[in-house]
Amino acid sequence: MASATRGQRILLIGLLVSALMVIPLFLEMIGRGSLAAPFAYGGIIAFIAAFYGLKLSVALSVAAGVGGTLAALLNPYPIPGAIFFGLLTFGAALMARRGLHNPVLTVPIFVSFILVAPPTVAGVSPTTVALLVGCALIAGGLWATAATHLLIGSSLPHISPHPIGWHTTLTYAALMGVLVGAAAWGLLTWARFHEGAWLLLTLIIVLQPSPHDTLVRSLQRLAGTLMGGAIALVLIMLGMQGTPALIAGGFAIFIALTLRYVLHRPYWEYVAALTPGAILLNARGVDAARVAEDRIGFTMLAVVAAVTIALVVKAFAIRWTHTAKST
Repeated sequence: MASATRGQRILLIGLLVSALMVIPLFLEMIGRGSLAAPFAYGGIIAFIAAFYGLKLSVALSVAAGVGGTLAALLNPYPIPGAIFFGLLTFGAALMARRGLHNPVLTVPIFVSFILVAPPTVAGVSPTTVALLVGCALIAGGLWATAATHLLIGSSLPHISPHPIGWHTTLTYAALMGVLVGAAAWGLLTWARFHEGAWLLLTLIIVLQPSPHDTLVRSLQRLAGTLMGGAIALVLIMLGMQGTPALIAGGFAIFIALTLRYVLHRPYWEYVAALTPGAILLNARGVDAARVAEDRIGFTMLAVVAAVTIALVVKAFAIRWTHTAKST
């Protein structure tokens, strides 16, 4: 793929997304649509990780499955659920030491949806559903890993990780774990509905090891979310739901991945395409418009929190630097 033309790379991305969406579409058609999104989550996690190595892709598929099962089981318990999610995010953020935090953090990003509002399957106990969700995440990840290996193989471009120092990593991971864990407790206590996961997702994405990167990422994510949310609302108002929404969501994910990994466009353009994809994959029936509206609302709340934290951290860093110089 590294030596392929741009058109060939776009075609391969399209084939990969098509392969990923086959199983979710089948689950939707047989009345098991609640498991379609977890399968797609696992696939997206594995696909992003594949740019860092297929071994990482497999490892994160398994980690997502285990994390998803535990998240579904802990949903009724705010404090244990928050501790679990805080530790999960803390552990993923520690991978910044090896420069792998971006792919590894996709695990808590997608597990957040399951923690806040686990899928339900008619006639099946919550414990069994939790196991099914974990299996769907693992299956989606392994399916995407196999498809990537078969379609692209060794030609897949490799993203070189950029390790970060231990002090910065520990500060970043601790801040992430505490903040995201506290947010998870609040959601599990007062806002235990699917849309609340957007708060956790946005916090994980916009908070970066560098305060400057956090500010830039926050503003770009806000701009992309507002644009993508508007697109999703228009499609929802036109009555798009069920299988057509799943197909449209897959197409939007294809556009997002193409913008990010082939065309290397600015981050806000990637978010503008990813937002309607994520909303359409998750939105069902009359709640679809609410999903789009809450996506925007929770994103704005998380951006405000992230920008505030970044400014405070930056102020302390500047003050510490001046103090160190004066001594």
